[in-house]
Amino acid sequence: MTMAVGYAALSVMLLSIVAWRLATRYRCASIADIFWPLHHLLAAVILLVLLPAADSWMHVIVMGLLVVWATRLATHLTVRQAGAPEDRRYRAIRQRVGDNFDSKSLLLIFVPQSLMAWVMTLLLIPALSAPAWNLFAYAGLGLATAGLILEVAADVQLAAFLKDPKSTRVLDTGLWSICRHPNYFGEWLFWLGMAITAFSLSDNFAFLAALPMLLLTFLLLRFTGVVRTESDLHSRRPEYKAYQEAVPAFFPNPFILWRKIAEHVADRPKRSGRQMSWWALLLVLGTDSIEPASADVDGAQTWFFDVKIDGKDVGYHSFTTRRDGDGFDVEARAEFRYKLLGVTVFSYDHEVFEQYDLNMCLQSIASETKTNGDVQRLRGSANAGSFVLQTDVERVVDESCLITFAYWSPSLLTRQKLLNGQTGDLVDVSVAQFTPPGEGFPKNAYSITGEKIDITLGYNTQGDWRALESRLGNGRRLSYHLRP
Repeated sequence: MTMAVGYAALSVMLLSIVAWRLATRYRCASIADIFWPLHHLLAAVILLVLLPAADSWMHVIVMGLLVVWATRLATHLTVRQAGAPEDRRYRAIRQRVGDNFDSKSLLLIFVPQSLMAWVMTLLLIPALSAPAWNLFAYAGLGLATAGLILEVAADVQLAAFLKDPKSTRVLDTGLWSICRHPNYFGEWLFWLGMAITAFSLSDNFAFLAALPMLLLTFLLLRFTGVVRTESDLHSRRPEYKAYQEAVPAFFPNPFILWRKIAEHVADRPKRSGRQMSWWALLLVLGTDSIEPASADVDGAQTWFFDVKIDGKDVGYHSFTTRRDGDGFDVEARAEFRYKLLGVTVFSYDHEVFEQYDLNMCLQSIASETKTNGDVQRLRGSANAGSFVLQTDVERVVDESCLITFAYWSPSLLTRQKLLNGQTGDLVDVSVAQFTPPGEGFPKNAYSITGEKIDITLGYNTQGDWRALESRLGNGRRLSYHLRP
C-alpha cells in the first residue's frame, strides 16, 4: 500500500507541473481549477493499478462514479473558463505576490493543490481493495451518488439562470433557495459518502477518513469556496445581502428543505419514466442548455439584445429597470467575445447598477468592467448638488443631474453631457434626429455623436428603445438586435 500511495503522490505532483506550465504560458492561474478533479482521477487510477486486486466488483462502480465526477467537473470548468479572464481569486494573489507570481505559483498554488487532491483520494483505498462490502459501505456510496446529482443539478440551474435574459440579480430559486452554494454542498456530500464507505470497510481507517473531510470542509467553507466567492459580492451586487440573511450559506436548514420537498411533491405533476430518464441523463452529462421560463417581475422592464459586429455574433447586452415610488433601479450586463479562427482576441464584460430619482437624475452607480482581463471599477453617489465618483482616485463632478448612456430612456436625448459608466468621465455629446439608416430600423432614429462616439438609436412611436448601431474606430459596424 505504501508504494501505491507514494506513486500516487508523485504522479499528481508531476501533473501539477504540467498545469503550472500551461498557466504560465497563458498567464491564467484559473487553469488550476480544471486540474483539481484530474488530480483526483490520476491518483485513483494509480491506486487501482497498484493496490491488491479486490474480490468484489464494487471497486469498478466506485471508479466509474469518480470518473463521472472528475470528467464532468473538468469539462464544466473548461467550458466556463474558455475565453474568460483570470478568476479574481487568482488575480488577487497575483497582485499580492507581484512580478514573480508565475515562478512562485508552482509551489504556492499548483503543487499544494495536487497534494490536497491526493489526500482526498486516500479515501478510496478501502473501496478499491476491500474483499467484501457491508450495508454502511453501500449507504455511503448511495450518499456519494446523491451528492454528485445535487452538484450537477445546481450547476445546471446556475447555467440556465445566467443565460436567461429575464433573470433577476440573484439566483434564489430551486436548489439555490435551500442554501447559497448547493454545488459546493453537493461536492461535500459526494466525498462524505466516500468517507462513510471508507470508514465502514476498514477498522483502522478512521483517521484517514476524517482527515480528508476536514480538509475539504475547510477548503469549501473558508479557503477557496464560500468565503472567497462572497468576499466582494456586496460591492458588486448590493441586493445579495438580503439573500444572505434569508438563505444559509452551506448547510441547508432542514425545516426549509422539508418544506421545499413538500411543495415540490404537491405542486409538480408526476413525470413519466421516460421523462425522468432524460432528466437523469442531463444531470450526468452536466448540460447547461436547460432554460426554465422566468416570470415577469412586477414593475420591471427588460431589454435583451444580441450583439453583432459586421453581422457576426459576439455576445449580448441586457438592461432591466424597476420603478418604484422613489425612482428607478437599473441593472445592465454585457458580455462580448470577438474571435478569429476560434481564438478569442477581444473580451469585454461589463456589469452596472444605477439608481435614478423620478426626474431621471442619477443617485448612485456601481460598475465593474473587464476588458481582456483588465478590471476597472467605478462607484459614485449624488451629494448636495454634485456627484462624487470613486475609481483609483476620488473626484467630484459639479453637475446636479447626471445621466449615463441610458439608451433605454428618451431622457438621454435631451442631454448634452453623459456620464461614462465605465470610466466615470463626463462626455460632451450632440443629439440629432434624422432619417433611419436602413430598412427595418425604427422610424424614430437619433444620432449621438462626440469624441470617438458615433451611435444611432432607434425608438418606436411609443418611445420604447428598439435598436442601436455604432461605427467602431476600426470601421466595423456594431449592432444591437432586440430579442422578441
